[in-house]
Amino acid sequence: MLTGGAAALALVLATAIPAKADKKDDLTKALIAALVVGAIAHELNDNRKPAPAPVPEPEPEPVRSKRVPSVCAISIDGADRSVTLYSESCLRGEGFGHRLPRGCANSATIFGERDRVYSAQCLRDAGFRVTGR
Repeated sequence: MLTGGAAALALVLATAIPAKADKKDDLTKALIAALVVGAIAHELNDNRKPAPAPVPEPEPEPVRSKRVPSVCAISIDGADRSVTLYSESCLRGEGFGHRLPRGCANSATIFGERDRVYSAQCLRDAGFRVTGR
């Protein structure tokens, strides 16, 4: 609608200007043409569609396998033996949804946060698949 109005205004003003043009009339025509082009450009910018909203990623599915995620393994090497532990917060963060055996849970502080840890042997005895020995 704005473009049509600007075009009609330009047509009326162009016909109203006498055929014999001097420098002032040329300046008037140039200004009118600039206004029409600006109005058309403004309307074209208003018709742009907004960018679609980003689609949120779905929550990860809980892991159905009884395999314990190896990324959660914490290996502690001692002089006599080595122990591998798995923190509950890491297991839950990896989508491990199985019920963990509470009988072998030990509390620990990891990076300043309280957490429960489970030994690899205890998880193996409870029927979970743990990589390594």
